[in-house]
Amino acid sequence: MKIRADFVTNSSSASFILMLKDDIANSYIELYKKHAETGSAQLLSFVRDKLKQDGHKTEIDGIECHYTIKTFNLGKSLLLDADLNPEQITTTDLSQLTDDQMWNLLNWIVVKGRSSDLNCLGATVVGIAPCNCEVDPRTVKC
Repeated sequence: MKIRADFVTNSSSASFILMLKDDIANSYIELYKKHAETGSAQLLSFVRDKLKQDGHKTEIDGIECHYTIKTFNLGKSLLLDADLNPEQITTTDLSQLTDDQMWNLLNWIVVKGRSSDLNCLGATVVGIAPCNCEVDPRTVKC
C-alpha cells in the first residue's frame, strides 16, 4: 500500500530528532499490551530497540534518554504492507512488517504530527532539505 505523507513543503525530506526514555517507554508498552493495542506496543518496542541499538544515549538534567536523528520523507508516497491501514495501527498486528516498513509507518506518524499517538516518543524537526523542485515555489499560486 502506498500512503501519502501529506506535509505542505517545498522540500522532499526533513531530519527529526527522535527521543525516548526507556522506563517510560516500557511502561507504555505494557499499558498498550494490557489494552490490546498491539500495533502501538509493537511500534513503540521497535523504536525503543532501534534507538538503544543504533542511536545515542544522552543525559538531560540527570535523566538518561536514547535518541537518533532520522530523515523522513515529506509529501511523498511511502510503501507499506498492502494490508496495513495506517489509521488503525493501534490494534493492527505489525509483527510481519520489515524494518523499512516500520520506519515508513513511523515516518507517516511523525510527519502527520501524530507522534503523540505513541505518547512517550518525542519528535522534533531539526532540518529541512533544500527543495529539489523544478518549479520555483515562489511562483506557484495556492
